[in-house]
Amino acid sequence: MKPSATSERTNGLASPTETFEEESVTPSSTEPPHVRLVIALEPLLTVLSIVLDLVKVVLLGVPLIVREIYTMFVPRPQKDVRGQVALITGGGNGLGRAMAQLFAARGCHLVLVDIDLQAAERTAEELRQQYGVAARAYRVDVSQYEQCRALGEQIERDGAGPVDILINNAGLIMFAFVNDSDVERANSVIDVNMKSHVWMTKVFLDGMIKRKRGHIIGISSMSGMYAFPWGVVYSATKFAVSGFMASLTEQLRIQGLSKSVRTTCVNPYYVTTRKDVIEFLQKPRFAPLTVDEAAREIVKGILRQDIVVTIPRLFGVFTRFMLFFPVPVQQLVRDYLIREYELNNNLHM
Repeated sequence: MKPSATSERTNGLASPTETFEEESVTPSSTEPPHVRLVIALEPLLTVLSIVLDLVKVVLLGVPLIVREIYTMFVPRPQKDVRGQVALITGGGNGLGRAMAQLFAARGCHLVLVDIDLQAAERTAEELRQQYGVAARAYRVDVSQYEQCRALGEQIERDGAGPVDILINNAGLIMFAFVNDSDVERANSVIDVNMKSHVWMTKVFLDGMIKRKRGHIIGISSMSGMYAFPWGVVYSATKFAVSGFMASLTEQLRIQGLSKSVRTTCVNPYYVTTRKDVIEFLQKPRFAPLTVDEAAREIVKGILRQDIVVTIPRLFGVFTRFMLFFPVPVQQLVRDYLIREYELNNNLHM
């Protein structure tokens, strides 16, 4: 005879059906009605909280946007750097040399760092004679952390510091598609263009924080804002510089240090710094910048303490505006406005 459900319970057992029904009872069914209401409304409350925060952002952001638009027509006053010390990597030639002259003309003392020591020494001597400022030259491979650390110690021993303005300008150029890239050259471009910013900042940032005064500048490129098809590795390093500077800016902000230690990321258009750049730019749609033009605008942006400097400024606005559109639309802009295909045809005739 089959045992009944009553006898199973009497023996301390429960039928499979009864077990399933008992376990399927949800805890919420035992909660008071007001608690269940709160749980049900929780997603709506989250959405309302996000909407309120968004309204706050809009209300607080509108004055900032208006201020930025205003500064495009009426730039902020430039800070006084007289008596301060500016360290410029790649300071012996080209853009670094031109910036050094502009800072020296404002009474700023210079520390010029370059792999080409003779060029750095010549520039330092010119600055001492022409502007009467202190100027020293050091040979450093800024892609090597130990050499950057040793530089910091040497500057302290020589009494050339402390460094108030750090301009990470050193960089290498490589025009090549990624499959045509020379491995050794690509390694050098990656090391110098990216690692130098990290190592030099690491060496000098703590001193700036301790003194509650400093300014770190990263020279990126317009090719760090939009993809540069003829220099894939080069463009990647410049995107990395822009990302590093943006992250550094946010680090200092959340640490409460952004008012005492400033940052500036510079994105210039093509600059005719070297013969290979001039030869590459056979027929660009827009004329490249001269070294002096670029240096003047960079120094102005630094002295205004702008967080981001694009040269020309409208190119930066245009580049950011392009990012709102789908990639195929951006490619149309490249083809019909920038006319990159024409330059590409000239390069591969």
